[in-house]
Amino acid sequence: MVFEKLRNGLQGAMNQLRKAIVVDKKTVKGYIKEIQKTLLSADVNVKLVFELSKNIEERGLLEKPPGALDRKENLIKITYEDLVKLLGTGEKLPIKDGEKILLVGTQGSGKTTTAAKVARYLKKKGLNPKLLCADTFRPAAYDQLKQLSEEIQVPFYGDPNEKDSLDIIKKGLEKFNSGVIIIDSEGRHSLDKELMGDINRIYKEIKPEKTLLVLDSTIGQLAGEQAKSFKNACNVDGVILTKLDGSAKGGGALSACASTKAPVYFIGVGEHIDEFEEFDPERFVSRLIGFGDLQGLLERAKEVEFDEEVAERLISGKFTLEDLYSQIEQMKKLGSLKKIMDMLPFGAKIPADMMDLQEEKLKTFRIIMDSMTDDEMKNPELIKRSRIERIANGSGRKTEDVKELLNHYKKMKKMMKTMGDERKLKRVMKRFGSLGM
Repeated sequence: MVFEKLRNGLQGAMNQLRKAIVVDKKTVKGYIKEIQKTLLSADVNVKLVFELSKNIEERGLLEKPPGALDRKENLIKITYEDLVKLLGTGEKLPIKDGEKILLVGTQGSGKTTTAAKVARYLKKKGLNPKLLCADTFRPAAYDQLKQLSEEIQVPFYGDPNEKDSLDIIKKGLEKFNSGVIIIDSEGRHSLDKELMGDINRIYKEIKPEKTLLVLDSTIGQLAGEQAKSFKNACNVDGVILTKLDGSAKGGGALSACASTKAPVYFIGVGEHIDEFEEFDPERFVSRLIGFGDLQGLLERAKEVEFDEEVAERLISGKFTLEDLYSQIEQMKKLGSLKKIMDMLPFGAKIPADMMDLQEEKLKTFRIIMDSMTDDEMKNPELIKRSRIERIANGSGRKTEDVKELLNHYKKMKKMMKTMGDERKLKRVMKRFGSLGM
């Protein structure tokens, strides 16, 4: 989940604010103190934190709430706006076929996996990406990128026997004379003169149209220092931040890049090849404060063919085991339930055991459901002790497994009903949406 600690801290502060009877100076200062504590724990620069909190406090006390917002809602709106400013501009990076993209960074930043993620992203955008492995420093880089290129069905070139990165790149460019050529350059364990010298030599020789720095978000404020060093060596155009799914220092990395004028264009939000997205500060902050990212969820849903009638029953909470069965695989394609709920407004409380259903567990559920009758699939309430024993015997599973499936079904049904308060959703989204949120 994106910045779970940061998200929980911000939402906790806002929930306390919502409970306040009056919004006076003392209430605002208490709220600001919680925001400060949360941002500092996320490794955001102290100076930036105090500048942001001072601005929120001044605006919160002096500004007249616009439109239909009350003072509490206006304070949350101000926090949202200032966090968006803190994390960058949200510029989009124009990429087209015929360009060379050079990926640079230190070893361990996730550069090789990111190269494949960029290729998959561009392919889905209708472009023609090619992958070129020029990392001769890390022996496993060639095999890793070759395997990933086969997984996403993108052309690949590399030479595990060649030790000169520049020579590999030149041969690769001769082989690939069209499309977007993504070059995974070599890294080092840390910043050093040798790495900067090699990167500078490659940059000057091949003259890439785009140079993107891959940074591990867990380095926090050090991201700014790395961004400056690489910018001096190869005129970095922007940054890709990796490992944002669980980084406590992610806020520090994002704000450090913004303060050093190194725009973050893409973020990696998980280990899987599809957990990669354009960085949009507005949508990112919206998720942090609990307003979700419906646009992002819809974009991911476009890649999966859903039965609209079944999806509607799922959302309303009026669904059967038959519906659950038909949607399990599609839901998994969208990501874990935890990630999906992270993109929905209001951050529903979800039982921990529902968050990360592993593939093996889903297979067990499917096998169990294959041993049920049509009536049982349509009316799970019919399944009592004798039926549970019959289903367990028929599927070759334990009665506890059958009970676990039924329990999961009941929890999911209850959870979906709590998410189905459309009137509340429309009312809140309308009030904030009319103000640009």
